[in-house]
Amino acid sequence: MNFKYLILVFLIFSLFFGQGCTKKSNRVDKLMMLKMAQEFDPSVKPILPKDMNSGLKCLKESGELNYGVGCMGAFQVLVGKLEMGVIEFESEEQAKEAARNIDQYYYRNWLFDDVRNEPTLEYFVKGAFKAERP
Repeated sequence: MNFKYLILVFLIFSLFFGQGCTKKSNRVDKLMMLKMAQEFDPSVKPILPKDMNSGLKCLKESGELNYGVGCMGAFQVLVGKLEMGVIEFESEEQAKEAARNIDQYYYRNWLFDDVRNEPTLEYFVKGAFKAERP
């Protein structure tokens, strides 16, 4: 009888403590990203595409991926007088891989394009998001 009780206690503890060890999502949504950006620099604003066919896209017209697997959406942002691409991914791992492939910055599930070698944009993404280059 005691053996069954010990197994039951062990299973309960395993379930309880096992939940704390599961990997949590590091995703950040668009509104939180905009809030973080504007808290760091209130002049930052998204750039609306001129029409449905312009602007940044995850897929090229040929169907080839522009930024890699997991791209969910892309848009441009104006920081001061400079534009940069901001691309959302399904996961942090996918954003990091895309950043590695094009030698740019990422923060959680977001990739920042056209930033490298632009001191103003590098300062912005590092300051607002603690973004890194993999």
